[in-house]
Amino acid sequence: MSIIKSEEDLNNLRYSCRILMSCHNHLGKMMRPGVSAGELNRAAIAFGKKYDAIPNFLGYVVDGNRFDYAITVSINDEIVHGLATDDKIVRDGDVVKIDMGFIYKGMHSDAAKTYIVGSVSDEIKQLVDVTYKALLEGIKQVKHRSQIGDIGYVIDKIAKEHGYGNIYQMGGHGLGYKLHDDPFISHIGKKNKGARLWENKVIAIEPMFTLGASEIKIDKKDGWTTRTIDGSVACHWEHDILVTKNGYEILTDIKPEDFLE
Repeated sequence: MSIIKSEEDLNNLRYSCRILMSCHNHLGKMMRPGVSAGELNRAAIAFGKKYDAIPNFLGYVVDGNRFDYAITVSINDEIVHGLATDDKIVRDGDVVKIDMGFIYKGMHSDAAKTYIVGSVSDEIKQLVDVTYKALLEGIKQVKHRSQIGDIGYVIDKIAKEHGYGNIYQMGGHGLGYKLHDDPFISHIGKKNKGARLWENKVIAIEPMFTLGASEIKIDKKDGWTTRTIDGSVACHWEHDILVTKNGYEILTDIKPEDFLE
């Protein structure tokens, strides 16, 4: 279970999140037309090594399929799990989702951000803004003894209000001692339903909205890259949340002055 057992573990988790978001900041500065996903991947590995952190995506195995990158780079209609290859080049007008995590002294962090590269339409800008708003509204439902159905309910409500596709086949999860732990945090739900959250539990909330359908397809060749079924642009945001007695702490909400070099 993702209940934090000690203050030492919590502080190590906070530092893992600090490394992670500092790395996101570093990759964000590299994000420009012409940069390759492979370059971003190598930069993330080097950044983690500098702070004694291990990428927890690298070598991750599902059903015998190994993921060989430290980060996922998903562009435009790619929602999640895009491969960080050298031949994947970022171009002007791309919507780039980077998801990654680190292990620091046994504690796992995991967060995703959406980057707009160059000029995009107002429609895409709104998608990015609204998806992040949905993340924040989902987080507001978190407190001791709350139920995860409340999170999915508000996220889905926002998607429907804007006519967006809501990726329901994947969702958030517990984390801390493991990258993925119970419970599964769905992007749809009913109020006052689902597993309860308890003080000192850690979860990741990660809404994914699209400009089209909610259905997905997974690349048959690599077994990882997940795309929108209709080719529409997708957005993805993710924060790590500690449940507290009276609410929550966003572990991956790092102030700019606290970014590591």
